[in-house]
Amino acid sequence: MSLPLKVTLAGFNLDTETLRELAEAAYDHGEPPPRESLTPETISAAYARISRNPADIGELRKISRNAVEKARKSNETIVFGLGHSSVAEHATFNLDIVGMSRFAVESIERHRLASFTEKSQRYIKLDGDIVIPPEIEEAGFREDFLGLIERQNRVYFELHPRLTEYFTPICEKNEEADPQRAAEALASEDARYVVSLATLSQFGMTLNARTLETVLRDSLAHPLKEVNEFGKQLRQTVHGIAPSLIKYVNSTVYEQDQFARTLFWPFERTPSMEDVRLLSHTPEGELHVIASMLVNRQNRSWNSAMEQTRKMEVEERLAMIHDTLRHGQHWDPPPREFEMADFTFELSLSAAAFGQLKRHRMATQILGPYDPALGWTTPDSVEAVDGDDIFDDVMSASAELGEKIAKTHPQAAPYALTNAHRRRVIFKANAREMYHVSRLREDVHAQWDIRKLANEMIRQAKAVAPVLMTLAVGKHEFPKRRSEVYGDEE
Repeated sequence: MSLPLKVTLAGFNLDTETLRELAEAAYDHGEPPPRESLTPETISAAYARISRNPADIGELRKISRNAVEKARKSNETIVFGLGHSSVAEHATFNLDIVGMSRFAVESIERHRLASFTEKSQRYIKLDGDIVIPPEIEEAGFREDFLGLIERQNRVYFELHPRLTEYFTPICEKNEEADPQRAAEALASEDARYVVSLATLSQFGMTLNARTLETVLRDSLAHPLKEVNEFGKQLRQTVHGIAPSLIKYVNSTVYEQDQFARTLFWPFERTPSMEDVRLLSHTPEGELHVIASMLVNRQNRSWNSAMEQTRKMEVEERLAMIHDTLRHGQHWDPPPREFEMADFTFELSLSAAAFGQLKRHRMATQILGPYDPALGWTTPDSVEAVDGDDIFDDVMSASAELGEKIAKTHPQAAPYALTNAHRRRVIFKANAREMYHVSRLREDVHAQWDIRKLANEMIRQAKAVAPVLMTLAVGKHEFPKRRSEVYGDEE
């Protein structure tokens, strides 16, 4: 059967002179640029020549625009011959991806050096569109799968009005501008926990040519046919636009082997665990951060800086951290020195919460499979409207079908699960990234599931590094915390 997936090229970067010529041709009847110059390769080729050619950059771009084939040969020599792959990063692409399941999207959005904006199920009411994975068809579970989806959706639509009624007085008390609309949005947010990971999503993706090539090969190596299809469509979509920068478009045995070793379904049940557990942190992480500041500010050697830092009283270290962050606002990241201290957590979280955690791509995330033995996350509101019985029944039914599918197609078994089912994630981040997690995920506007997780992560990080994490709070709490630390000064 055909998948609903569609990959569309939304745009790519062009030299501004090429854009000017196009505009002049359209509005002033000027001479249009040659069709072959409509490629980001000319910019990459021009920048590649900067290191060895004394000509002005503008002149180098002109040379590339006027001799595209020569520019392409230059790119191939520099990127693939000499191995200077960063040249390919000057070419960027924007792509629309529609008709992809929530589960498959996770495989694409794990790539670190790309930008994604995804359709949110928090604010959009369920429309019932799903992917029927080819693997499930092959395993003979099509009817069982459709029956499960129908059951999940039925519970969703049963819970939604009850949750809307539950949230309406809360929204009225909070003086929302439109309490009914706000209540419906909160109802959608919590009712979606019963929705399948096979539910269709869409997202916009921006990435450079170097990363695009990596995403393409990775997708072609992936065992899920839906992700495979994404790779094929991606290759077809960008084919011919930048051939000198996107050259290796077939998966390798190495890449295939990495996925062959990946566990997609837990055949051995693991016991439940606490949601957040700090596994390790950099010994003397606070000292490392402060010593790094001394290296940067006083030109000290590392040993000298560490010796000086160890002599400081806690109050002196705290004062130095406060002084460093003094003029920062909630949108300002701490300086790079904060990257010298790491925290590693073991997390157990729902698919709904993971959908937001995965966006912290500067952190290291090692993923375990979705595991029904870890249980599922039931929103408090569902329990408040006495919906937990029907909720739990459909969770169990989803896990049971997943078990059946896993016997022949373990990589596709999670399609049967829901946003409420949980997985284990090893999450490693430095203190700088932890501040970002705190600002964004501890904020009052953050979704309750990820906010609860972030609160506990930051609490445990502060327990071992109180000086370093002293200003780590959600955006809404930042003014209050800043006032506590600095008084009334601006």
